[in-house]
Amino acid sequence: MKIEEYRKKGLSFSFSKEEGFRDGIYYLQFPKTEEGSRRKGAELTEIMGKLKAKEGNISLLEIDKNFRRSFIEGILLSDYKFQRYKGEREKEAAIYVKGIDGVGEESKIRDLVFFVRDLVNDAPEKINPKSFSEIAGKIQGVEVFVGDKKWLKENGFNGTLAVGKGSSIPPRVVIYRYSPEGARRKIALVGKGVTFDSGGLDLKSPEYMKDMHMDMAGAAVVLGIAKALKDFPVKDEIIGIMPLAENLPSSSSYKPYDVLQMDNGKTVEINNTDAEGRLLLADGLIYAEKQGADIVIDLATLTGAAIVALGELVAALYSTDEEEGKKMEKASEKTGEKVWRMPLVEDYRDELKSQRADIKNSGYKRSGGSIMAALFLSEFIERPKWLHLDIAGPAMIEKPFYYMSSEGTGFGTRLLLEYLRGEK
Repeated sequence: MKIEEYRKKGLSFSFSKEEGFRDGIYYLQFPKTEEGSRRKGAELTEIMGKLKAKEGNISLLEIDKNFRRSFIEGILLSDYKFQRYKGEREKEAAIYVKGIDGVGEESKIRDLVFFVRDLVNDAPEKINPKSFSEIAGKIQGVEVFVGDKKWLKENGFNGTLAVGKGSSIPPRVVIYRYSPEGARRKIALVGKGVTFDSGGLDLKSPEYMKDMHMDMAGAAVVLGIAKALKDFPVKDEIIGIMPLAENLPSSSSYKPYDVLQMDNGKTVEINNTDAEGRLLLADGLIYAEKQGADIVIDLATLTGAAIVALGELVAALYSTDEEEGKKMEKASEKTGEKVWRMPLVEDYRDELKSQRADIKNSGYKRSGGSIMAALFLSEFIERPKWLHLDIAGPAMIEKPFYYMSSEGTGFGTRLLLEYLRGEK
């Protein structure tokens, strides 16, 4: 959707207490909140699509000036379709707007979210550890390093190496650094980068495997932040860490009952090869702490249990620091990307005990799966403040929801950026 200077052309929109089409004008209800305004912008896009209108106009002078930017954001974020492999693509519509002075920032945020959505939605033959690394290497404004299989071995990324053993495409890690002068703190962002998850030898059913090209959504968001930092500078040093692997079955795959030695000295018994993402994250958390991070934030499409608990629209948030947890919740309220604080229930930790190793990678009980995964990760981070976001629900949804597109949504991109920019 193109946002252009106001002229009374095409389908006219306005605001009213009652929504509906009257006297040649489509009336939207007055928004009462910033998020409500964002959703009204998405409604405008939907209505234009249903009526096949290629042009429309609206004056935002009628609504609270604090809501105008979010209205534009809703229009832009909702106008997304993954059309990379379509021969004939839909033409872009235009909306002529009165009451705003440019849409530069909103357009840049739209481009960032679409960049992440495109990564998540692309075919697994196109996005793998090698190609993802090549895309990362082209990002400007940060220093990017790609660690190959040899580097992973030398630096103790043994979880990533194990998960990637079954694929002909070797695992990698992408690490970027953003170092502003006079940085206050060092914040590490760790993203799960399983570019396709078949479950490994504990093979998923076809029903649950079909969307597993999206199991790298956490890494895509962390890479999106790298792209954002050029236009949206922050005062903290940022380290992005994205372990990348394909989890596939083959004669060389890692196996149930294997025992891995992690780089912090702990041993892990594998009792489920489909609980692989936490092994990549464990490597990333250990590395982040070694780099002297003050705060570590990880994002992952980690557990189906988080979806069972919170549905498709809400991410599970775990935090070992109350202040930082509240900052993430505040960023959630600002952006409309919903999170819900979850407990790290110490009484459940015994479920992860192993007779053969220090810990096993999955509990035997089906209940409390998201908490179990978070407890597992907590074994690999000690000193830094830690926030864990299980984005399995909102990272990929079945049907569009206002400005969230179906399939890959880019969830977490605006949330993390707002959190990082929170103290301007």
